[in-house]
Amino acid sequence: MPSLHRRRNRAQSDAMENSPYLFPAADHPLRAVTDRLRVREAISGFGIALRYQERAPGGPEAAWCETGHSIFVLAGRIRYSFDDHSVDAGPGDMLHIPAGAAHRHKPSVVGDEVVRYVLTEFA
Repeated sequence: MPSLHRRRNRAQSDAMENSPYLFPAADHPLRAVTDRLRVREAISGFGIALRYQERAPGGPEAAWCETGHSIFVLAGRIRYSFDDHSVDAGPGDMLHIPAGAAHRHKPSVVGDEVVRYVLTEFA
């Protein structure tokens, strides 16, 4: 018969694996959205989309986006162009772009390296 300690550890492990706060990567495969954009996405029951993205350089310019995002750059450099300015971000940089037409933006890769980043999108 398993000890109380082992049963408790197994119960804690099961609870962690079934937590509404955990999004195991294997359950959310990296998929190609375009030839230059790959996305791993998890949508929570709390109205938040969590995405890992890989954006390759080159190709046509992205369309304007009016969705709000919080972004953490893991590797590479990305530029967000707004109506009145642009901002470049690299590894370790964080951005928060509010939703709405006043904050519309276009992402593009700076340089030749694939940009890897995590972003949240609030529904």
